[in-house]
Amino acid sequence: MLKRILILSASFGDGHNAAARSIRDALELSGEATKTELLDLFELASPRLNAVMKKAYQNIVRFAPALWSRVFAVFDSPRLFVPQIRSMRKMRNALGELLRKSNPDVVVSTYPVYSHLIAELFRDQKRSFRFITVITDSISVCAAWFHAPSDIFVVADEPTASVLREKGVPAERIKPLGFPVSPLFARGPEIALANPGRTEGPKILYVINTGKSRAGHSLERLLAIPNLRLTITTGRNAALKARLSHRLREFKNRAQILGWTNEMPQLLMSHHLLIGKAGGATVQETIAAACPMIINQVIPGQEEGNARLIEMLGGGVVGRNMNEIPELVEKTFADGARQCLKWRANLLKARRPDSAAHIADLVLQNCRSSTPNSAVLAPIPAL
Repeated sequence: MLKRILILSASFGDGHNAAARSIRDALELSGEATKTELLDLFELASPRLNAVMKKAYQNIVRFAPALWSRVFAVFDSPRLFVPQIRSMRKMRNALGELLRKSNPDVVVSTYPVYSHLIAELFRDQKRSFRFITVITDSISVCAAWFHAPSDIFVVADEPTASVLREKGVPAERIKPLGFPVSPLFARGPEIALANPGRTEGPKILYVINTGKSRAGHSLERLLAIPNLRLTITTGRNAALKARLSHRLREFKNRAQILGWTNEMPQLLMSHHLLIGKAGGATVQETIAAACPMIINQVIPGQEEGNARLIEMLGGGVVGRNMNEIPELVEKTFADGARQCLKWRANLLKARRPDSAAHIADLVLQNCRSSTPNSAVLAPIPAL
């Protein structure tokens, strides 16, 4: 029997879409007969408004992180954010129409707003589908994720599961299956990466964050470290790629500059160290690749827990400012790369590269469930 699965995501930050794509890919690899749709309802319902909102989000986290901290506080207070979500009538109607047309067996959400819209749609009636929420942040999880009901909450790790239990989420609804990273991480022969300093110098992957355009000086300081090789990703910013290619032309043998790439798993598994921000997907992918990380930016609120996770696992360090990064890199590879090798060993013990496959299995099991979903589940106690 064909299993119908609807995955809902959003483009506010990269982690939501990355998680959604990985679950879709794992379902396609499962061998089961499925019809899987992955949709961004914000883009579907209001494309122009969605573009404005994405741009606003990028500008706030780039130029006004203190303001974003206050926005995060709103999402962490049901008293403040629930009325806002209830006013999203166009989104709610679009979701209702989508559910009627697709008639899914399971709905998977990787963005917190959808659970609230579904709760509103099915306030007084039963759902015909199972609903699974995949939380894309670790430890610092805002209440918007779990205040509305879900049949299952999938979290990345036990510390995050503990946070949800402390907030009143029933333990039987929480599944710490890992963050759904790309299935490619489970195949990677690159995990046997040669130790830096023996057969080659350190290879560092530097991911320039969305909206960042002034990284030239920091990159030059890194390339002043002897034998260091640098791979730089600039995303979809073609102008930045061209500018850095010109500025770093004298280092062409040690600096490779890439634009947007879908080969992040391969890049992480073939480098000794990642430098980047503490995004949910980025942190979980660096763990899956056992690639130690120096964090150079933490967005207040949701990314604080991700940064804390890297330090808790002993898999990297958070830089206090950009000027500190080259010094941290030198320390990482000092004494025969002792610090780097220690971080890598810790991440090898913590990595869960097949997490997407386990989540896909959970989704398929819920498709096969013979027990119809009950009426709307009781909400989590108010915070």
